[in-house]
Amino acid sequence: MNQGEIIEYLRKSYLASDGLWFLTVEKEYSYEEALRLDEVVWSILPKIQARKAKDLLKLEGTSVSDLAKALELKFVGEGSSHRIVDQSPTCLKIEVTSCVWLETLRKSGRDCIAQDVCERICHRELIVWAEQLVGDITVSLPSMMSRGQPACEIVFTSISQCETSGCDGNHKETRG
Repeated sequence: MNQGEIIEYLRKSYLASDGLWFLTVEKEYSYEEALRLDEVVWSILPKIQARKAKDLLKLEGTSVSDLAKALELKFVGEGSSHRIVDQSPTCLKIEVTSCVWLETLRKSGRDCIAQDVCERICHRELIVWAEQLVGDITVSLPSMMSRGQPACEIVFTSISQCETSGCDGNHKETRG
């Protein structure tokens, strides 16, 4: 087995364990309880992942640039396709064009829960990554593939930038 096959095996195991955990809780309790508990888990796991990314990449973890580098590791590691659309010291805009999580939901016939999962879990996860790597920052998702749009657009904006120049009020902003 080569390194690529090992990585793919681990990636699929990671996805499967998350899905099986969710399905088990949903069966035992309810969909809402599974989603609530999944949100709790994805409020903790990204802290561990972001700290490990900081360590592996030798990042200080205090800048938008560090956030971009760490998220690169996250997206590549998960097998999602993305590109950085815009980056400055106070703003980072990423476009995700292929999401392994959404693809997994669709392949398993769970399209009906994709929007809930993306809005609650993905958003929460990105907020936690931002908190760990920048601190005082907002995270917005102006477009999402789960809503039928061609890509997920993720916008990180530092709070200090918002306070000095004002934020665009068109997007749901969540303080990280």
